Amino acid sequence: MKARTVEDLLQSQLAACVAATEDCLAHSRQLQADDEYGEGRRNDVAYVAKLMKASARLAAAMAQLRGERRQTIHVRRSVDKRGE
Repeated sequence: MKARTVEDLLQSQLAACVAATEDCLAHSRQLQADDEYGEGRRNDVAYVAKLMKASARLAAAMAQLRGERRQTIHVRRSVDKRGE
C-alpha cells in the first residue's frame, strides 16, 4: 500500500466536498411536496455555502503546501428579500 502524502489527503477531501456540493445542489433543485415554504431548499443552499467555504480552505491549504502565496477568499450570501 502506497503511503499517502498530505497533499493526496487534501485532494481526496476536496473531491469529497465537491461531490457533496453537487449532490446537495441536485437535491435542492428537486421539488419537495412536503416543503411548502422552501425551508428544506434554504437549508440545502446554506449547507452548500458551508461546503464551498470548506473547499476554499482545502484549496488554500494545498496551495500553501506547494509554497504558493495564500489568498483570502470571502464567500458572501445575499439576503433574498423576495420571500418577505
